[in-house]
Amino acid sequence: MTMLNRRHFLATTTLGTALTATVAPWSKVLGANSDIRVAVIGVNTIGKTHLKGFAAIPGVRVVGACDVDSQILGTSTAAHEKDHGSIKKYEDLRQVFDDPGVDAVVVGTPNHWHALATIWGCQAGKDVYVEKPCSYNIWEAQQMAKAAEKYKRIVQVGIQLRSATGLQDWFKELQAGALGKINSVRGIFYSRRASIGRPTGTPTPPATVNHNLWSGPAPLLIDRARYHYDWHWFWELGNGELGNNGPHVLNLARSAIGANEFPKKIWSLGGRFGWDDNGETPNTQIICYDYEPAPIVLEIRNLPAKANTKDNNSYRGSSLGIVVDCEEGSYVGFANGTVYDKEGNKVREIQGNSGGDGGRQNHRLNFLSAMRSRNAAELNCDVTQGHLSSSLCHLGNISHRLGSEMSITEGNERIQSNPFFGDSGQRLVEHLAANDIAPDQNKIQLGAALEFDPATQTFPQSPEANALLRRTYRAPFIVPEEV
Repeated sequence: MTMLNRRHFLATTTLGTALTATVAPWSKVLGANSDIRVAVIGVNTIGKTHLKGFAAIPGVRVVGACDVDSQILGTSTAAHEKDHGSIKKYEDLRQVFDDPGVDAVVVGTPNHWHALATIWGCQAGKDVYVEKPCSYNIWEAQQMAKAAEKYKRIVQVGIQLRSATGLQDWFKELQAGALGKINSVRGIFYSRRASIGRPTGTPTPPATVNHNLWSGPAPLLIDRARYHYDWHWFWELGNGELGNNGPHVLNLARSAIGANEFPKKIWSLGGRFGWDDNGETPNTQIICYDYEPAPIVLEIRNLPAKANTKDNNSYRGSSLGIVVDCEEGSYVGFANGTVYDKEGNKVREIQGNSGGDGGRQNHRLNFLSAMRSRNAAELNCDVTQGHLSSSLCHLGNISHRLGSEMSITEGNERIQSNPFFGDSGQRLVEHLAANDIAPDQNKIQLGAALEFDPATQTFPQSPEANALLRRTYRAPFIVPEEV
């Protein structure tokens, strides 16, 4: 089935017939003593942690691993098999979906594969744990939600701090007025990275990679010197740092204020500074989301605190997490956090109870529990929640891509017309100056100020923005209109 479109395959086999049955055999509740058989798709980075994490859970058997890079597949499975015995190896993820010996798949592929892999998994009767961002664009996430509902599948999105019980309990207190009225929420992701350089000559895939399968729904063009990971920084494949780590931080920010829908306005300011490379996505960005009861402002910085250092920037002692300012105090934290009074004194420590592997193990356990009960309402991050936290990133990137260049100084002056940005623009200017990027001599992209309709998930006043809600797909790897 490797060369067939999965939708066509399902429509022309007995499996396709079975999927349309009123009660499919895989919809039955798994017994408490039944092993759940898991296969991991994409085992280069995060997938390796899933191989280890799922294998450590009683009642779970990791039965397979899939990767389009034969070298990575061999290395990752060899390490796994040393402790757990032989497992199946697949090059093509469609082989995993066809395997009746697999109950659930874990999707650790690049972003551009997340939606189609999830939809195909649902159509094949598998439950799915898919990494963040749950989709490459906003429309894809809508299709994922439809597939999960239609085929009654359990689909968990890998934003693991939604399974940190201590955090969720604290956020309920915060919303109930523990620190008075919430005035603002600032998300912070300051992580120093380096230039990715430029390709010399025409880039080609490693000899061990099936580039057609790696590309899947995306174009076959290779425009990066390092094949793996650096796809993040190109618009046709990834979603930049905002899409890479933004879902974790934005999930905390909206959880803090109880935001369970999209904002009505979005505005971005950012650019790619200090690196002589051919990457396209910003390494410095501020995005404002006009939420009630308080706005959310996310700040992303990949440059060091100052030039020629390896130090990360920080804001109020944090380089990762959220800062919630309220009438009677503030909260600063990520997996754990600290509560301060109005004078800045520490008054309480919040333990997130996130569990092992950065919270992923608790998240895996939640996924497996929902699989056994067949109750998707038990999931801590179903497609709807994953879509919200992931697509906030897509909204910020759409604003950025539709913006216009101006001097850094002018860009800062322009965002001062929106008081929700606070002092973030000025601090961005100061940070760039500390990296020898003069504000009057360098350009920044002031994103389009966009209005968004949460009900229709479209931009009522911007056809250009609506055009970026979805993409053109490469056959046969097409996210279907009808799932």
